[in-house]
Amino acid sequence: MKIDLHIHSKNSDGADTVEELIPLIKAAGVDVFALTDHDRTDGWAQASELANELGLTFIPGVEITTEGRVPDSNGDIEPFGIHLLAYLPNPEHPALVKVLEDNRKDRIQRVKDFVSNLQSVYTELSFELVMHIAQKDSTMGRPDIAKALVQLKKFDNVDEVFNSPNSPISKQSPFYVKNYAPDVLEVIKIVRAAGGVPVIAHPLARTSSEDVQPESFPRKHFEDMVAAGLLGLETKHKEVSSDHRDILEAFAAEHNLVTTGSSDYHGLDVKPHNPLGLHVTSIEMLKRILELGTGTKPTLNHEF
Repeated sequence: MKIDLHIHSKNSDGADTVEELIPLIKAAGVDVFALTDHDRTDGWAQASELANELGLTFIPGVEITTEGRVPDSNGDIEPFGIHLLAYLPNPEHPALVKVLEDNRKDRIQRVKDFVSNLQSVYTELSFELVMHIAQKDSTMGRPDIAKALVQLKKFDNVDEVFNSPNSPISKQSPFYVKNYAPDVLEVIKIVRAAGGVPVIAHPLARTSSEDVQPESFPRKHFEDMVAAGLLGLETKHKEVSSDHRDILEAFAAEHNLVTTGSSDYHGLDVKPHNPLGLHVTSIEMLKRILELGTGTKPTLNHEF
């Protein structure tokens, strides 16, 4: 059985609509999937319906933008991005609703500011173009800006926009606009209060120029997250190195945490090296998530 618990649709920064995505999941041989769009849950109903039609098991999820705050060797705090996967939370829990709404609003303003900065070089770029390319009401982000730059023929593809040596949307770019994010410790508590299962996505991974992580394993911060209610780590991910995976899995075993694996699929034209089912979660760990998550119900078409 193939279980992929980290997948994005066009509701956030994926390439495929939910209607297009679920048949692709089936075709890839994935039996159990989670839709984990950034800071939104409105794809769940359609994903559940299509999962039933195709005999798939669907785990409702969301990837929440948060921030870790760990002192460096000088005692200075350099915030870094942490993406928190939440499985089976109640999507109507007031505190969770507010976090997601605030994150989405900030993302819109951030894109506006980013585009404004970029217009000094890319004069044809506009916020209206970015909005036109993005799915209506989707969670906006840098991939939407990248798609607009590709449409303007400034780059050949989205991957090139992100990974070119002088990427205009990298954290090192002079055009960069920092993303607002709430403290991960507070969001973990909110997810637990909403009946969800909080799992750190691609921990310690340099998943992009935006998500720069600490050089060494910040054990105390991870212990603080566990104390706040963290229940799992996504240890099998393309961007998690084998050395980090060993450290993370040892920590997970020490604290009896769930460990997951996934593709972090966004569509192959967005992330060409992240096909569906690239990494998978064990049945044992899926069972633990199903037992721990009480905020909403999964769509089950398999027995566990």
